[in-house]
Amino acid sequence: MPEPTSDENPPGFFTDHPRFLETSTTAVGMRRLNLRHEALIDANRDILQGARVLDIASHDGRWMMAALKAGAAHVTGIEARPELVENAEKTFAEYGADSSSYRFITGDLYGVLAREDLQIDVIQCFGFLYHTLRFPELFSRLSAMQPRHLVMDTRVLNQEGQLIKVLRNEVTKQAHAAAEEFAAGTKVLVGWPTPSALRMMLGIYGFTVDNEYDWNKAGNAQDDKLVSRYRSGGRITWRCSWSADDMGGASGSGDDAEAEADAD
Repeated sequence: MPEPTSDENPPGFFTDHPRFLETSTTAVGMRRLNLRHEALIDANRDILQGARVLDIASHDGRWMMAALKAGAAHVTGIEARPELVENAEKTFAEYGADSSSYRFITGDLYGVLAREDLQIDVIQCFGFLYHTLRFPELFSRLSAMQPRHLVMDTRVLNQEGQLIKVLRNEVTKQAHAAAEEFAAGTKVLVGWPTPSALRMMLGIYGFTVDNEYDWNKAGNAQDDKLVSRYRSGGRITWRCSWSADDMGGASGSGDDAEAEADAD
């Protein structure tokens, strides 16, 4: 008989899969993870059913497993840190996941996307976008897969205008960007786009934002700092569709003429 739940042990995916609380040092609070599961997975079950899913920066496999449990036919995860992939493999084995239903790829995301011919229906990009500054390269590679949907969860710069705040990440910290081609020692440049800038970049590569998850309806989360960040506009959860007909930027206004006006 399952143990009774409580505020400290709430019902949800991660309550049923507690090993994920031990395989990473990043965002391991059960209540927080269950709330994110509602937003990232439960709200997208209709597009995950029977889908081939790619999980960007798959970490310890938590969202890969969640997608499988939500009905995905197959999940592929790309993760740069070998120790996290090793943890994911052990977790999937412990929970009895069918080995034909998933694949872990260890390596630099951009290198993997450049060499792999992945057939994908849904892309999950959770907690990665603010750990890179290579936005055109990323969205170009994702667009080339011609997916049906992209589900994105990321920090953003909560300001007006099409801006990107540039910061540094320390690659030795698990919660920061991983080492990559353009790292300077242990430092990597990353960027937080404003929502307007993000919509414009997505639109150039054929992605249209169809739905913004309403974090105001997340229950019993008044004291959760992460949920407060969503509600205050510092983080977003978007569901996007992709169409070749939208390539070029129907999904956000831009300043195409400004560069010409400023040119001498």
